[in-house]
Parts: sequence; C-alpha cells; structure tokens
Amino acid sequence: MPTDQHTQSLFLLQDDSASTDESDVATPDEPDERLPEALYRLLSIHLVDSLSKGRVQKMAVDGGVALTGRNGQGKTSLLALALMFSGVEPTDVVSKGKDSFIDYYLPNQTSYIVYEYEVPDGSRRLVVAYSNSTADRVRYRFVKSEFRRDMFVSDDNQFILNRDFRRRLAELRISCADRQIDTYLDYRCIIQGWQPHHVDSNQRRYLAGMSAEYGFTSYNRPLRHLEKLTKGMFSRQANFDDLQQVVADWVFEGKPSVGIHTDRARVENWPRDYNAYRQIMTIEHEVVGAVTVREALNAAHERVREFKEKFLILRDHLEFSQAAKDNERTSLEKFLGERKDEHEAAAGELIRQIAEAHHQVGQCEKDLHRIEGHRQAFADAQVEDKRSRAAQRELLIDEARRIDEQYRLALGAASDIQTQYDAAINEEDRRHQIYHAAALTKITELNNAHRAELDTAAECADKDKRLYDSSCEAERKRIQEQIDVLRGQVGRDEERVNNPPTDPLLINAIELKQDSLQQAAAVLRAAEKTVSAKEHAVDKLQAESATLDLQIQLHTKNLSAQSDKIQGIQRSHAPDPDSLLQFLRSTRSDWGVHIAKVINPELLHRTDLHPQTVDSSQSLYGIALELDFVAPVDEADDTLLQEILAEAVAEREALQSQLDSAVAQQRALREAIKAAVTELTLARAALGRAQNDHAALDTEIRDVRKELQRKRDAAVSDAVTALSARRAQLESAIGVQREFNDRHQQRHVELTSLATAKRDAINTRFGLSAKQINTAIADHETATQNAIKTLRKQQDAALSERGADVEVLNALKNHSQQLRDDLEEINGWTDLLNQWHHWLTVVEPEIPAIQEKLDQQQALHGQLTFQLSAVEETWTRTKREVERQISECNTAASSFYKDFLAVEATLRDQLQDYTPTGRYETYDLAWQATALRTALGACFQELHDADSSLRAKIKGMRGAFSAIALSPPATYFSDRLSNLKDELPREISPSDVLGVVEDWFTHQHEQSRRLLIADARTIFGEIQGLHRELKKFSDRLARFNTAMQSHLSHSSKVFDSLTDLQISIVSAVEDLNYWSIIKKITDDRDQWIKVGDLPDEYAVDHLRALLNLWDIKSGINANFKSLVSIRGAVRENGNLRQFRNRAELENISSNGLSYLVMIILFLGFISKVRGNAPVQLTWCVDELKAIDAQNVVSLCNYLGENHITLCTAFPDPDAETLILFANKYKLDSERRLVHCELAIEGDPELDEPLEIEVEDV
Repeated sequence: MPTDQHTQSLFLLQDDSASTDESDVATPDEPDERLPEALYRLLSIHLVDSLSKGRVQKMAVDGGVALTGRNGQGKTSLLALALMFSGVEPTDVVSKGKDSFIDYYLPNQTSYIVYEYEVPDGSRRLVVAYSNSTADRVRYRFVKSEFRRDMFVSDDNQFILNRDFRRRLAELRISCADRQIDTYLDYRCIIQGWQPHHVDSNQRRYLAGMSAEYGFTSYNRPLRHLEKLTKGMFSRQANFDDLQQVVADWVFEGKPSVGIHTDRARVENWPRDYNAYRQIMTIEHEVVGAVTVREALNAAHERVREFKEKFLILRDHLEFSQAAKDNERTSLEKFLGERKDEHEAAAGELIRQIAEAHHQVGQCEKDLHRIEGHRQAFADAQVEDKRSRAAQRELLIDEARRIDEQYRLALGAASDIQTQYDAAINEEDRRHQIYHAAALTKITELNNAHRAELDTAAECADKDKRLYDSSCEAERKRIQEQIDVLRGQVGRDEERVNNPPTDPLLINAIELKQDSLQQAAAVLRAAEKTVSAKEHAVDKLQAESATLDLQIQLHTKNLSAQSDKIQGIQRSHAPDPDSLLQFLRSTRSDWGVHIAKVINPELLHRTDLHPQTVDSSQSLYGIALELDFVAPVDEADDTLLQEILAEAVAEREALQSQLDSAVAQQRALREAIKAAVTELTLARAALGRAQNDHAALDTEIRDVRKELQRKRDAAVSDAVTALSARRAQLESAIGVQREFNDRHQQRHVELTSLATAKRDAINTRFGLSAKQINTAIADHETATQNAIKTLRKQQDAALSERGADVEVLNALKNHSQQLRDDLEEINGWTDLLNQWHHWLTVVEPEIPAIQEKLDQQQALHGQLTFQLSAVEETWTRTKREVERQISECNTAASSFYKDFLAVEATLRDQLQDYTPTGRYETYDLAWQATALRTALGACFQELHDADSSLRAKIKGMRGAFSAIALSPPATYFSDRLSNLKDELPREISPSDVLGVVEDWFTHQHEQSRRLLIADARTIFGEIQGLHRELKKFSDRLARFNTAMQSHLSHSSKVFDSLTDLQISIVSAVEDLNYWSIIKKITDDRDQWIKVGDLPDEYAVDHLRALLNLWDIKSGINANFKSLVSIRGAVRENGNLRQFRNRAELENISSNGLSYLVMIILFLGFISKVRGNAPVQLTWCVDELKAIDAQNVVSLCNYLGENHITLCTAFPDPDAETLILFANKYKLDSERRLVHCELAIEGDPELDEPLEIEVEDV
C-alpha cells in the first residue's frame, strides 16, 4: 500500500511520560517503541451457504477491501460482517427494518460465516459463526486451523449441518475449542482478550485460556470497546456515551466504576461503634473505682460470710452453753434438794433436841418455881412458928389434962351433968367435925379437881401456843430465810454495784484482738509502702510514656515533613504531565543551563501556565544576565535530585527507625504500665483488704470494749436495779416479818387471854364452889356453936343448980377449951408440917440437882441453838450460793437463749442467703452476740454503701454501654447479661455486671479496638483508595487528554481544510460533592495511620459528613464514564466550530468534513484502545466517496501508518480509489462476490476494462 513517508505514525505520538510513583499502575497502552512486524490480522471472511445460497465465498480483508456494486445489492451488509469479528453483536450488524441477522446471513442450518485471522507466530485461526437449532441465536466455534473447504462440504459435495460441524472437525483431525461460544459477551471477551469482572473465577480462567489460544491480541493487551469504535466508525455516529466509556475503561482497564464497596450499614455503624467505644473508654477510670468498690463490697460480703460462720459457730456454742447451763442448773437444783433434805433432817433433829431441852428447862424452871412457891407458901403459912408451937403440943396436952382434972374436981358432983352436957356438946362437935371433915374432903376434892382442871387448861393453853408456834414456824422460817437471803443478795448487789464483775472471756478476747491488730497494722504499713512504691513506679512509667508520646509526635511530625520533602523530590523526578517542569524537560533539554538559573522554583510544578515553545531571544524581558556563576534549581540536575532523594529517603528511614523504636518503646512501656497498673490494682486491693482487716479488727476491739463496757454498765445497772429491788424486797420481807411477829405476838396474847379467862372461869367456878362449902361449914359451925352455947347455958344452969361454981368451971372449961383449940390447931398443922417436913427434907434438897439440870438443859439448849444457827447459817450460805449459781445459770441460760434467738433470727432474717467461709473451726471468746450483731450491722451498712456506690457506678456503666443501641459494646453487654440470666440461678448482681464490664476491658476492649482500627483502616483505606483511584483517574485522564490532543493536533494537519482540531477530555472528579470530604479523610488517615491508633474526632466527623452524602441505592460510587467530559473544537477555513455531543459533531460542517473529523476523533480513541497491542485493526468505512479524493488518499496513508486496514464500499468505483486497496470486489445481483483487478498500462490515469474473477463454490 502506498504510504506517505513524511506522515508520522500515530504510535509515535503516545504520551510516554508517567510519574514515578504511578509506575506500578502504568497501563499497557503507553508504548515506548513501534509495533512489531508480526501482527494479529484479519485475513479473510468466508461465507458458506450464506448470502449466496449454495456457495462458498471468500472475501479477503488483509491489505484493505473495496466493495463496489449497484445500490441495494448488499455491499453494506457484506461490509458489515467485518464488524462482527471485532465483537459487534449480530443484531447491531443488520440495519433497522431488515430481516434478522440469522434470516439474512445464516438462513440455513448449513450456513456459516468464517473469519480467518493470523496470529504473530504465522499460524491461523478461524472463528466460525452459525445459528443454533432454533435459529434465534448465533453460536461461535474457534478452530485452530486455516480455512479448508472440506470443513463445511462433505466428500459427496454436501454442506455440513451446523450440529455436525464439531464431529466433522474431529473427522478431519482439526483442533478446535472444546465447546462452542453461546453468548456474544463471551465471544467478545475472547476475541478482545479481556475478562469481565462480574463473572466467577472459573469462567474468567476459561475466558483467559481461550483468549490466550484464540484471542485477536496478545496477553495483557486487551482491545476492550473495539466493537463500539468500529461500529461508530461504520455507522458514522460518534456516540459520546461510548467514547466516555472507552476513555473510562482505558484509564482504568475496564473497571466501570470505583466506589466504597463496604456495606453502608458497616460504614454507618463504624461511627456509632467508634462513639460507643470512645464513650465506654471515658468510664475506664470509673471501672478502676468500681473495682475498688467491688473489692470493698466483696470484702464486706466476705466479712458477712465470716459473720455467718461466726454466727453459726456462736449458735452452736450458745445452744451447747445453754444446754450446759441447763444441765448445771439441774445438777445444782438436785444438789440443793439433797442438801435441803440433809439440812431439814439435821435441823429437824436439832429442833427436836432444842424443843426437848427447852421442855426440860421449862420443867426445871417450873419445878424450881413450884418449890419456891412452896417455900413462899410455907413462909406465908408461918410454918416455922407453927413447928415451934407444935413442939409444945405435949405440954399443952399435959396442961389440958391438968385443967381437965381441975375442972373435974371443980365439977364434983355435977359431973354427970357435965358429962351429959359434954356428951351432947361433943356430939354436936362430932357431928360438926364429921360435917367439917366431909366438907374439907369435898373441898380437897374440889381443890384437886380445880388444880387438875387448871393444869389441863394450862396444858391446853401451852398446847395451843405450841401448835400455833408450830404452825407459824414454817412461815417464820421462810420469812427469816427470805430475809437472810435478801440480806445476802443485798450485800452481793452492793458489792456488784461497787465492784461490777468483768467478763474474763472479753478481756482475753481484747488481748487476742490487740495482738491481731498489731499484726494487721504491720501488714497495713507494708501494704501502704507497697502501694506507694507501685504508684511511684506507675507515675514514673507514665511520665516516661508522656515523654515518649512527645518524642513520637516529634518523630511523626519530622517524618511527615520528610515524606512531604520526598514527595516533592519525587514530584520533581516525575512531574505532572501538564506541569511547566515536564514541559521544560520534554521541549528544552538545555533548560538547566539558563532557565533553571533564573526561574522561580514554585512555578515548575504549576499546571495552569500553558507553556508554549516560541522563538528564543537574547534577553529576558529586555534584560541580559550573566548566568555562569548562578546555580540552577535542583530540578535541573537529575543526578543531584537522585542524591537529594537518596539522602532524604535515608533520613526518612532513620526517622522511621527512630519512630518505630519510639513506638516499640512506647508499646513496651504501655505493656509495662499496664502490668504496673495491674500490680498497683492488686497492691491497692491488698491494701484495701489490709485496711478492711485492720478496720475490722479495730472495730471488733471497739465492739468488744463497748460490749465489755456495756456489760459493766449493764452489770452495774442490773446490780443497782437488783439492789433496789432486793432492798425493796428486804424491806417488804422485814415488813412481813414485823407483821408476822405482831400477828404472832397478838395471837399469843389472845391465847394467853383465852387461857387466863379459862383459868379465871375455872377459879371463879371453883371459888364459888369452895365458898359455898366454906359458907356451909361456917353456917354449920355457927349452928353447932349456937347449939353448944345453948347446951353450955343449959349446962351452966344445971351446974348452977347443982351448986357448982359455974364461973370457975367456965374459966377452967374455957382454959381447957383454949388448950384443946390450940391442940386442935396444932393437930391441924400436922399435914402442913408433914408437907413442910417433906419439902424440907426431900424437896428442898432437890433444888441443886434441879438447878444443875436446868443449867445443863439451858447449856444444851444454847449449844443446840448455836448448832442449829450454824446449821442454818451453813444451809443458808450453801443455799444462797447454790441459788446464786442456779440464778446465774438461769441468767446465763436465759442470756444464752436470748442470744440464741437473736442469732437464730439474724441467721434467718439477714444471713440466710450467705454461705459460710469455712475459715473458722472453733468458737472465739470474742464472739459475743451483741458485738457481732453490732459489727454485722456496720458490715451490712458498709455492704449497703458499697452496693449503692457500685450500683450507681454500674448504672453509669450500663448507660455508657447501652447509650448507643446496636453497637458492639451494647450488643456484647446485652448478650452477656442475657447469658448470665440464663446461667445464673439468681438475679444478676452489680458485681456480675462489673465482671462483664471488666471482661470487656480485659479481653473485648483490645479486640474491639483492633476491630475498630481494622474497620477504620478498611473503611478509611477504601475511602483513601477511592480518593487515590479518582486522583489517579484524573491524572491518567489528563495524560490521555494530552496524548489525545497531540494526536489530534498532528492528525488535523494530515487533512486539508482542517486546522487546530482540539479535544478536551477532562475529569469531573472535583465536581463530586464528596471529593473535598474524601480528600480530608485521606489527609486524616495519613496522620493517624502512622501512629497505629484510632482516628480522631475530626476524621469521624468527616466520615459522618460523607455518610450524609451517601446515596441509599448506589452509595458512594463514581462511575468513570460519568466523570469523563468530552468537548472539542475544529477550525475550518479559519472558522472555529465547537462540538459537545454527537449532534453538534455531525452538524459541524458538511458530511465529508464531519466524517473526517469523526474519523480523526475515532482514530485517536482507537489508538488508545489498541495501545501497543500487535494487532492490525480492520476499519469499515461505508460510502468512502463522501470524502474528497485527496483526503481519501491522506486517510488511507494515515491508517496504513497506524496499522489499520480499511474496508469500504461505494457504488461508483474509480481507479484512484480502487488502487488504494489490495482487495477489490463487486457484488452482483445474486450477491456473488466478483474479484476485480485493475489493468494499468501506459497512463495510469486511464482505466482499463475490469476483469472479473468469480470464486465458485
């Protein structure tokens, strides 16, 4: 094909500049040298039983094709078949209004369209297109062979059915693809050498393998969108959407869009989770305080458990002690009963002996009193006088005889009268004596009865008194014993008031507790020293960490500055394609000699200066400078830049090493701080326990002392109360005794009065009887004396009559009678004197013996009384002591029972839900119920205070965890609490909740932080990736635009009438509403990613701002096609014409000019699509004659230079046009291809007759 040697190849106009930092993503469409000679090329198209029924036709394509023929013969339809090879779908090959592709091109089951193409190694491949059995889809079969007629025609000259084609190839031993291609997309991917992103990996591998074997391009040189450009050229329609898609796919190798693929919910949840995490981290210090409170709570809870164990042991001790006291009381009562029986036996015997001695004393006293009474009676009776007179009785008898003799002498003869009358007088006297003797006997009997009755009355009175005394003796004794007991109790109570008893158990307990307190104080001091040392260590480590933080910040700042410096140096190495530096390097290789010495370095990287090459002059704005001694900018010396870059990189590596070292030190230091804080927490916990133990011991000592003082005060109070009560009881008992004595004395008086009255009555009665007898005796004696007087008178008278001297006789008689009366009186004294003599000789001598007996009985009575007193005192003392012991036992048992009930109530009401610790085995003397209950109350108060404090803190922690619903901390918190509800048989306690919080800070905190950091790196990294991709897209689009503009500038010079054709393909990235936000996020990420921590609040705010722009359906997504803006302008004959869409481009000028502009535009795009792929492309241009002949030649030459085969069709052939094509065909009325040859002889401008060569089937 003729070529214009001065026309520069389009491949030499590609932009070969790329920044160093993007070398890893450089696209393959930026070649550095020409295409190789061995290319992929379409050789021919074979029609088997297709347009011309029953024929096998070949249309050679290599070298160009020109189809001629009359209008309506099917030239365009045949030409359009070349489009399908590049990937145009069959439905787009057939013009609108015509039959379907299959009906038109593949009407039979033996119809085939075969594309024969060559690969760089010289071998050939076939693409065989045929319809399916239902004639509604086109199928493709790749064959590794050149075209052979026998593939489609059997030996008997019959066409092979489509369904037998695979078997026919097997029969001919022709290699082909294992399976046919059923979809247009798969065919397009294979032939163009790319794989879609939406298919699975197996399909991608299959397509890649097919492309490697049958593709129309080399590996990694895809021809994506070739069908769009080919179709656009053929249809003369510049679909700007397709062009935008071509640009977008070229820039990003087929990626349709870029965006944030992370689920919106994940992105939305991250700020929520971040806020939840940050909010929870604000309570980290509260957790430490809560842990301290929980430790106090646990310590209080542990003390409560200890208290329960103490109460249990105390309850058993109290129960045992009560039983022991009850047994002791029973034993004491039994002992007291035995001693009482012994005492009553002994005291009864003594009382009997005392009564006997008392009786003997009384009897002796009575005997002595009786003897003395007889003495007095004898003295009163003048018994001595009467004894002396009785001693003269014989004298008186003699005297009486003498007188009687005188009387008888004096009487003389009258003695008979005397005798008579004396006998009568004697008779009277005898009768009186008889009467008097009988009366005296009766009186004696009466006296005896009187005496007996008096004795009986006395004995009855004594008996009544004794009976009364006996009946009152028990009461008297009881009262006296009560008084004695009360006096002893009063004495003891006075002693207890003055000297209250102390509990030795409590004293011993205080001493033991004080020893334990001293030990606890030593432990507390050691724990305080440990905590102080740990705090000092933590403060020191934190100070070192703060210093390292400052160093890390400084290193980070220096590293960032150094990175910026390196980026600046790298930017100087690989400047922006549109920058002034790149322009100077590409256009002025000597700019370092002069320009670099005077230019402002800040201008070198600007892209808005639009530098142009103009004629140089000898001055700069009229000033000439001597620049030999002026140093150029660093950008002018690549070697210097390389050295500066190496130094900067080394310095950055040193800074990075310092930063890494500082970060490692900080990490190790934080681990050390964490360990130190843990040790500090443990030390504080130990200190808390030591403080609790010390406080508990101090409290126990105070409680024991209070209990001791309380017991002392209670003992004093009880003693005072008891003393008052005892004194009152004693006064009452004394009053009872006084009342008893008064009543007893009154009764004795009454009994004495009754006895006296009875004796008086007896005396009166017997006195009356004796008086009556004495009166009767006196009356009888008077009567007898009167009778005797009468007889005496009669005797005197008779004597007188007889002459007796009556007076003498009477004197003698009276004197004799007087003697006889004296003798009679003396004789009356006989019994008295006998009694006196008996008393004197018998009774009176008994007085010493009776007195001795009296003394003995009195001594015995005193001795027995003393013994009884001693026995009573011993018994009283024993009884008092035993009763005291019994009372103490009762008091102790009552106290034990009372404490037992209190302990039992405490265990039941307060400690039922607590488990004892099992720490104690035996009872401690310091464990008193009141003190323990007081200490337990204080412990419960501590427990309540700690629980309230912990609940308040837990409430805040719950709020922190639950503040942001559905966040991981909230979910973790709710799930753990739900699991705890299922696992625990009780309600969840604040300690359980704190355990969940602690577990989060211990395990989930780092995991949540790592997840947040990982998600942040993913999300922010994806956003940064989006930013980089969009920036890369903009940069590549700028380079694409630069290269495109260079091509257009050159191409517009190839054709006449076209000058200054410009295209502007710009990026709309910065017009995206989220561009500024993702730029800030990218800048933020570069800062916090170096530290390895979470983003700060500003970065999170930027993420929230991005979420506000997040589309619900598409999210944050940038369609590259929509970010490509294409605008152009062309100057035709000095007139500038602009176009922004297909309509404006089609109407820019005449059809031919618009077609040329479109061709130039498509050529630029297709050169970018092909890049440096070793492919000879095939273009189909219909109605080429619409372009003037000169421009047709220029077009053909230009396409040839750029390895593009032109296929065209036009009705009116001319030699100037046909000579440009190696293959010339004419389509006759039967749609047969007729090969045309030009016979040129002589003048090349004269056409010779055409020779038509027909290829038969």
